[in-house]
Amino acid sequence: MARAIVIDTDPGQDDALAILLALSSAADLDLLGVTTVAGNVGVEQTTVNALRICQLAGRSDVPVYKGCPQPILRPLHTAEFVCGPDGLAGMHLDAPRHAARDQHAVAFLIELLRTSLAPVTLCALGPLTNLALAFTQAPEIKAKIDRLVIMGGARDLGNMTAAAEFNFFVDPHAAAAVLRSGVPITLFPLNATYQAVATPARLKGFDEDGKVGRHVLSMLRRERPGGASLGGNDGHPMHDPCVIAYLLWPQLFEGRDCHVDMETAEGTTVGRSTIDWWGRSGQTPNAHVIGTVNADEMFARIAASMRILDERTAKEPKAIS
Repeated sequence: MARAIVIDTDPGQDDALAILLALSSAADLDLLGVTTVAGNVGVEQTTVNALRICQLAGRSDVPVYKGCPQPILRPLHTAEFVCGPDGLAGMHLDAPRHAARDQHAVAFLIELLRTSLAPVTLCALGPLTNLALAFTQAPEIKAKIDRLVIMGGARDLGNMTAAAEFNFFVDPHAAAAVLRSGVPITLFPLNATYQAVATPARLKGFDEDGKVGRHVLSMLRRERPGGASLGGNDGHPMHDPCVIAYLLWPQLFEGRDCHVDMETAEGTTVGRSTIDWWGRSGQTPNAHVIGTVNADEMFARIAASMRILDERTAKEPKAIS
């Protein structure tokens, strides 16, 4: 039986590849909905982007729900300097032909989890605002979550500031609330995801002739604006696809249980995650933290998944304009 998942996201190029990977794997992952949040760009644009990505994959039937337009207690910081004005620089996607659902993302998460007969896995690819508010408004829903897999935090240096990774920096109060929630968490910090750089060698398996592959390669081969070079000089780091790849191929990842604390006080370290990798604090672990990624194999499998999407979308009838 396919694992039921929800993707909470702020697309973003690497978010786009993560969503496409989930949509290519319907036999293993049942995507119940995509919830959007402000992060890489504002929430109006992240919502449009989620719709565009589902449309590219021929899955406009997947419901998209617009979520929170700003963090809980801080002004919004965005990342157009990396992802471009629309968040998906290089992809050149068509405008969506379908609209997001009327229900707010937080209300959707609460209703879904309250009524679900089976546990649901949540995949958090952006700031954790929607999830923190859902847990606060309806704490009983936490019992319905099988696992929360998060891209966020950093064991070492940050990518937004010297101390903080972008998602946790944008809404550190939400990250702190989620880490304290008691929900089973798998965390992908930067030290793991920066191993997943889309180098030219790793892109050789992608199909340039297929519709999906062509858009993905256009995105991954674009010129690299400020910030991306933290992952090396020969490709874009694909942080968020690691979350979906972990659900599909857990054998490609290794980690350990750790206690993770968040810095919420304003200052040079706001948004910093303190990951007790060596267990020095003696505090009870609250996350399984990934440390290593078999990136070569991961990209080979993602490329094969994109070819599956290309084959599927090539069989679809042309849309009538």
